[in-house]
Amino acid sequence: MLSPRQAFEDNIRPAELLLRVYRLLENDTVHTSGEMLKSLRTTIGASADEDLMMIYNEIFLGLVREKADIHSSNFKKSSLCNLLRQSIVTACAALETFLQALMQINLPVVIQARGRDFFPQDKEVQGYFVDLTFSLSETLRLNGDGDAALFIANKILKHISSKYLNSTKGIFTTAALLSVETPLDQLATRLQREKKDMLKTIENTTQRRNDIVHRADRSQSDPSGPQQDISYAQARQAVDTIKHVCLALDELVDEKIKDLKTQIDTIQV
Repeated sequence: MLSPRQAFEDNIRPAELLLRVYRLLENDTVHTSGEMLKSLRTTIGASADEDLMMIYNEIFLGLVREKADIHSSNFKKSSLCNLLRQSIVTACAALETFLQALMQINLPVVIQARGRDFFPQDKEVQGYFVDLTFSLSETLRLNGDGDAALFIANKILKHISSKYLNSTKGIFTTAALLSVETPLDQLATRLQREKKDMLKTIENTTQRRNDIVHRADRSQSDPSGPQQDISYAQARQAVDTIKHVCLALDELVDEKIKDLKTQIDTIQV
């Protein structure tokens, strides 16, 4: 079974690939004539009447043949920017999947080690679970049940599955449930970033994901208006921030879980 980190790295890779593809295809002009294209026509043995398109920049030279059935408008910036938008959507999906996997693997350990004290006292986290209830039969089942920690963890995970975790609130809630103290401060310190800037980038990214998915990247305040502008630098920052935060969170949780497992082993001895 893949660890949460391994699964995250697999899931974030497509977002990074979309950014790389954008950089490959980024161009000022799609060339359909000229000496370079004439030379390439000879090299590939294309007939004189075959339509060819050439794209090149400082890192890529590409030739599109007629049978590809792609119009030159597909290589305009307005079309290529959809790759950037999709990279943001993919990165947010990787974030949410990672947070769920992190809790699925580690929450039973936290509950077993800390017992009734596992649940954070933070009001925001408690509000996140205000509608989570246990029936009488479920409560009775927990009495003396050796698998009580796993049962409670699964109950919490099922509750969370109906909510979005791809936000700073989701990151904080996950870390707090896994006993990481002041997680947002610790993340900022570990990444050597200003906490306010880091959180704003994540919030902007998750909000942008919602705009892209639900309104074809129209602003929530103007859903019938034009698409919002997006740049490679903006998308790169969004994907990188999510990647770095998730990797840092994985390290923080791993350190905490090792401590809790040591406590469990000590008690059992």
